[in-house]
Amino acid sequence: MKARPLFTAALAAVSLSASLGAFAQSTATPYRYGTPLDIAKVISIDVPASPQCEVVTAKMTYRSSAGQLEVLTYEQLSSVCTNQN
Repeated sequence: MKARPLFTAALAAVSLSASLGAFAQSTATPYRYGTPLDIAKVISIDVPASPQCEVVTAKMTYRSSAGQLEVLTYEQLSSVCTNQN
């Protein structure tokens, strides 16, 4: 009898987690110079690994001052560039 509500709650949690992940990937805003930013708290910064010195697209997930989850993409040099002379 108690297994059904537990299963329903678990299914809802998985569904919410998947939808938040899809939201973060589908609504990324590309940064342009001069774009006004409203960052209250940075949640994560993901920089793709690259075997060579090149420009990569990084992704920052953050909360705005209104509490909204936002995703911003921007370009930066890969970490390999700092190790080269």
